[in-house]
Amino acid sequence: MKPFDVVRITKDKPHEAITKGQIGTILEVYDEKKFEVEICDSNGTTLFLGALSREFLEVVV
Repeated sequence: MKPFDVVRITKDKPHEAITKGQIGTILEVYDEKKFEVEICDSNGTTLFLGALSREFLEVVV
């Protein structure tokens, strides 16, 4: 995974208000397991901005 890859959330993370199936963008790669991800709604409003581990992400092809 690299910066600006589009990713899909693979499982819920209720404490972060993240749900399986949401789409986000990798903004920064911290290491091979941690990524800064932004998830926006259809209007471009940020719903989540923070670090997620690889286990929550899959690249959308």
